Amino acid sequence: MALKTAWPESEVHYLVEKPYAQLIEHHPGVDQAIIVPPKPSILEFISLLRRLRREKYDFIIDFHGGPRAFSIVLFTPAQQKIGYRLPGKHWFYDFSIPRGSEAQPIHSAENHLNLIRALGREVISLPPLTLPEPLPAEKEKVHHLLAQHSLHAKNFLVLHVGAGNEFRHWGQDNLSLFLQLQNQQKPSFPLCLVGGPEDKPSAQLLMDQLKSQPSASVLNLVNAFSLRELYYFFQQALLFIGPDSGPMHLAAAAGLPLVVYFGPTLPAHFGPWQAKATILERPYNCRPCRQRHCTFDNFPCLRTISPQEVWQAVNQMVEEISVSVDSSDQDKENRG
Repeated sequence: MALKTAWPESEVHYLVEKPYAQLIEHHPGVDQAIIVPPKPSILEFISLLRRLRREKYDFIIDFHGGPRAFSIVLFTPAQQKIGYRLPGKHWFYDFSIPRGSEAQPIHSAENHLNLIRALGREVISLPPLTLPEPLPAEKEKVHHLLAQHSLHAKNFLVLHVGAGNEFRHWGQDNLSLFLQLQNQQKPSFPLCLVGGPEDKPSAQLLMDQLKSQPSASVLNLVNAFSLRELYYFFQQALLFIGPDSGPMHLAAAAGLPLVVYFGPTLPAHFGPWQAKATILERPYNCRPCRQRHCTFDNFPCLRTISPQEVWQAVNQMVEEISVSVDSSDQDKENRG
């Protein structure tokens, strides 16, 4: 939206991989989503380049900086090209900006805004992360699931059991102990497990471990939603719990308070954008890392964050939310 706001007369095309197209299609700041497969063949890549070359763009902005994104920018003509000041790449851009460092961290969202500023238009305020509204059928599906499981808006918690890779995964034992703590609360908020298809075995194992506890208020909704449906589901929830991940950013965009545990990545770079959040982390000198090899082999930067610590943060956040709601209701009553 910042780009469209800075150039309201512009036509914005956004290149996006197919799994994430739902977050771009129908977006108010994007006129056309150009969807590509995650791993295009050589012929598919050449076809994409031919299509882009026909557009004759005024500006191309490389928000990613990776090898494939750089190749697309390199072989697509445009009046001006903007990207990050990365070794061996920045020479090919008309404008390049520093991406930030460990010593001087810049949040990823701020980095993207700086690329827009490099075009010469001012971004006066830091806009919230905006996503396209779910379609009516997607909203209906979410409400159907809520009714099916007797879930009420703003009265259930969400736990993301995945992470995207093992370096950011909290660990099966931590997840299991956390669910046991949640189950011991009387009364307890229902807790919904979410994640992608790759998280189904982990979620099923967690549910199997809870079978001996019939009072468990844990629901397995892993792989139950598309990305836009998950975004709308988060809008109905009370609190998100999980690691630095895509769903965490969806929850932040949905305005959901969060308890987030960080391991190899730093909140200064990738923390939830403009969201009420409690961040849990450990001060290991090896952080941040490139998530290719763990010095300790057992990911202690993340997995030494205990379930008790996370649950304490959850309870505190729930109390703060309750106080805020009570204060808001009291203000409305006084005004009435």
